[in-house]
Amino acid sequence: MKFRRQLSLLQVLVILLAAFLTGCQKEPEMTREEFISYLTTQVSSDNLESSVRWLEGMGTRFALAENRRDVAVKIRNRFISMGYFGASLDSFYLEKTIQGVTYKTWQYNVIAPVEGMDDDSITVVGAHYDSYASGVNPFVTAPGANDNASGVAAMMEIARIFRGSRIRPEHTVIFVAFAAEELGLHGSRYQAEKSAASGDKIIMMINYDMISYIANPSANQWYVNIISYDNSSDIRDDAAQMFDEHSTLISYSDNTFNDRSDSYPYYLNGFKALFFHQGDIEGTYHTPGDRVSVCNFEYAREIVKASCALLADKNY
Repeated sequence: MKFRRQLSLLQVLVILLAAFLTGCQKEPEMTREEFISYLTTQVSSDNLESSVRWLEGMGTRFALAENRRDVAVKIRNRFISMGYFGASLDSFYLEKTIQGVTYKTWQYNVIAPVEGMDDDSITVVGAHYDSYASGVNPFVTAPGANDNASGVAAMMEIARIFRGSRIRPEHTVIFVAFAAEELGLHGSRYQAEKSAASGDKIIMMINYDMISYIANPSANQWYVNIISYDNSSDIRDDAAQMFDEHSTLISYSDNTFNDRSDSYPYYLNGFKALFFHQGDIEGTYHTPGDRVSVCNFEYAREIVKASCALLADKNY
C-alpha cells in the first residue's frame, strides 16, 4: 500500500507539471528579418577599435618583414580564441625584388572556416592584413591602421558575431586574412586560383579594404563605395539595399579601382565579388601616420552592420 500511495502522488505531480507546461506561452521565434537585424545590433565599434589597435601594435605587418609568420600566427590564434578551432595557415612561396634586392619568402594566408549545411557552396569573407609605409623603413614601421587593419577588424567582428549566433549557416563561410596584398594581391591570387583549380563553388566573395576614414565626421551624410564587377551587379544591388535598411550610410558604386584589392583575383577566376571601401581617401595613406587616430569606428561600424546583414541574408 505504501508503494501504491507513492506512485499515486508521483502521478499527480506529473499531471500538475504537464498542466503547467501546457499553460505556459512559448516565446515566439524571430523572423528572418528580425534575426538579421539582431545580428547587426551586435556590431561593436569598441571591438573594431580594439582589433585595429592590436594590429597596429605589431609595429609592422610588411609582407617581407621577418615577423610576417608571427603576425599570421597571431591572427590565426585570435580566430581560435573565438571558437574557430579549424583556423589554419595556408602558405605560398613568393619571390619579390625591391630596390635591387630579391627576397625569397613564404607567405601565409589565414583561413578560418565555418561549415554550412550545404557544404558544397562557399561564401568567402576576406581582408588583407599586410601593411606598407613609404618614407620610412617598412621592415620596421608600417602601422597600417586604416589600410588595412580596419578591414581585418571588420572581418573578425563578423566572425565573432556569426560564431556567437550558434546557428549553422546555410553555406560554408570561410574567413580569409590575405598576405602580401600590398606587393601585388599575391595572397588573394593564390587563394582564388587554388579555389578555381579545386572547383570550389564560391557563391560570393566579400572584401574589406580601408573602411574607417571619413573626411568630415560632422557631416550630415556619410558615404560608402560598394565596388563591384561585371558579374556581381546583383549582389551589389542587394548590398545597397542592406545599407538602406541597416545603416545610416548612403551607398554608391564607383568601380574605377576595382582591380586594386583582393576581390579582383576572385573576379578574374569567375567568382562574384564585392569590395567595400570608404568614400574618402585620407592623406596618411601608405605613410607612418596611418594610425588609429585617423580612424572613425562609428563610421566603420555602419559598414560592418550592413555587410553583416548581407552575409546573413545570403547564408541563414
